[in-house]
Amino acid sequence: LAPSHEEIVTKFNLEILKTPGDLVLKNGDIALTKSGDLMLNNEHYSAMRRFVSAWRFNAPMLKSLLDLAMAVSSRSEDLKRSLDQVADHHLDSNPKPFLPGPTAFERRFALNEEIAANMLGSESCSGAILLNLTSLLQALRDDMNAARLDWEGTAPLIHGHSVGVILVATSNYFRHWDEWRKTSPPTTRQATSMDVLNAVLDSAGLKQRNHRLMGVEGICTKILDVLSDGDFEILSERVFAFANGLKPGP
Repeated sequence: LAPSHEEIVTKFNLEILKTPGDLVLKNGDIALTKSGDLMLNNEHYSAMRRFVSAWRFNAPMLKSLLDLAMAVSSRSEDLKRSLDQVADHHLDSNPKPFLPGPTAFERRFALNEEIAANMLGSESCSGAILLNLTSLLQALRDDMNAARLDWEGTAPLIHGHSVGVILVATSNYFRHWDEWRKTSPPTTRQATSMDVLNAVLDSAGLKQRNHRLMGVEGICTKILDVLSDGDFEILSERVFAFANGLKPGP
């Protein structure tokens, strides 16, 4: 079930939403927000209320997707270890006989097939989560007229970058990965997102081969793991800490 509005306000200590909302009059008429909703109290209050409403209805599925992404990613690592064992056995100067069953070649082929399916499945789940969160936070930013510097500098900073910046960069990769792969050298816009991802992956101790990120497998899954530590509650806390810290613009 979706958490209630009150549960979210209390859980993430959203002080601005702890007071009741009231209609706003402008020029003798009922004021509306950018999105056409009734404005309550002010733009900041209305923006946070809209963000919470969108979050609470998305949260159950986002949690399910994250749990699935992490489980499938873990399964991929187990399969890679099994593949290494098959390769080590093949290279052993004094190998022990295989147990009855598939040949080494067939086993390696089957493992590679399953690894690929698990990795792509994990990336699809992770990408869906990241795109969803990016959309929610960018809508909040626009509703609040938050400035670029505030978007980039609001805590928590993860390996030097804000949650919003990391989400946008990863979403850009997820949407445009084929374009990125085929563009060399990268465009200025591509390079901006790549720099963020490289910094986060490098600081987290994850391997990278070059500026174009082609040496990193499962980028969306890895970034999601950095943001969440594999736990939806941690991801939620970081997203709300960022959202709650954004300052409304003029």
